[in-house]
Amino acid sequence: MASPFDPTFDDCAWTDAWLQVPIIQLTPGVHQTFSVKQWQVTEANICGQPYRFSAPIDVRGIVMHEDERLWMSDVPQERLMMFKNAARSRGRILVGGLGVGLYPQYAMALASRLHIVEVSSEVRHVVGPIVEIAAAAYQVDLTFTVDTIESVLEDDHSGPYDTIFLDVWDTINPLHLPWINGLRDQALQIVKPDGQVLLWGYGLMLRLFEDACRQLLSVTPSEREAYFDEVRTAQPGTLALLRPVLDHFAGEVVNLDEALPWCRDYAIKLTE
Repeated sequence: MASPFDPTFDDCAWTDAWLQVPIIQLTPGVHQTFSVKQWQVTEANICGQPYRFSAPIDVRGIVMHEDERLWMSDVPQERLMMFKNAARSRGRILVGGLGVGLYPQYAMALASRLHIVEVSSEVRHVVGPIVEIAAAAYQVDLTFTVDTIESVLEDDHSGPYDTIFLDVWDTINPLHLPWINGLRDQALQIVKPDGQVLLWGYGLMLRLFEDACRQLLSVTPSEREAYFDEVRTAQPGTLALLRPVLDHFAGEVVNLDEALPWCRDYAIKLTE
């Protein structure tokens, strides 16, 4: 039987099917700690690849008042990735992170019950109603919990889920992998043996880490330590995980075709 978690799954793999699925978007407006803003895009970078669209795409984003940071959005990359994860989902689903409501809407057609965990009561208040509309249209049983996903994963004794989808990290950065792997291992305890544990952006994080390993191991062995020190400050997110790679291959002239699978396996198993 296949494992409920497949690290080879790539939610960045291109499909235009998400363009055909209508979504309910947030209404622009000002809220307590953030604003919902609206704009249009005709071209976008999606997982590192440029795309141009035949017609403008209307998008929404949550922008924080404190620092004008774009926190969450339904830009094309997000729609693609949420659509890809939802397409692998089914049945009784646990969702960690409400976001702007994309994944629940895409997953509705395949869901029987949705339990959404969101740490922000304000996000629950602003975004929750559009998901409730979609759930009513598909007659899906919908439950919200305002809490951390860690607490729910630890304390949920309601029975195994068919699907667990987690998206509670702000950025796609390999630095998150130890924490995410820990959440994954918790999720594997409460998902059915034939179910799915899905992690937003995981495949892309692994590729970014492999790229960092490739750059490090392409340097001659005698110069790797100096290279590591030189770029550690510029790329703290990835380089913080590279010390064991540097130590493992110390002094070796590396065959990258053999070394990169080791790096990938190390990144998949790494926990805090």
